[in-house]
Amino acid sequence: MTRDRVETFADRLPPVVPKVEEDIEGLSDELVEILYPGRRQKPFSLSVVFDDSEDDAVMEAKRLSARAASFTTFQEGSITRHRADFETEQASLLRDVASLVGARPGSEILVAGRKAPYGHELWLPLMFFFVTAP
Repeated sequence: MTRDRVETFADRLPPVVPKVEEDIEGLSDELVEILYPGRRQKPFSLSVVFDDSEDDAVMEAKRLSARAASFTTFQEGSITRHRADFETEQASLLRDVASLVGARPGSEILVAGRKAPYGHELWLPLMFFFVTAP
């Protein structure tokens, strides 16, 4: 015969912070993903991150990346880098940018904004299934 555990004083207190916030619009995407995974739906995207250069291929990649879902430029130490996020509807644009700068040293393919294994080898070719004929 088992005995029920007696509630402690702490067990009888009402919760101080609600378990789920109703309004999460003010929270950043990263914080929402940590606290409430899957609650804020956002479209799947692949990102190409590459270093700035005066090379013709990089200049063309920057021009094409301006049409991406989002395109940002940031500093990483003394290096200027660019990040272009492409959604599935922009698969042909992603293919063009990745063919220009994907093989350059320092370039990265991010899956849903995060580093993932086999970005160049697996995720990039999988995204090409969304390329439609013109």
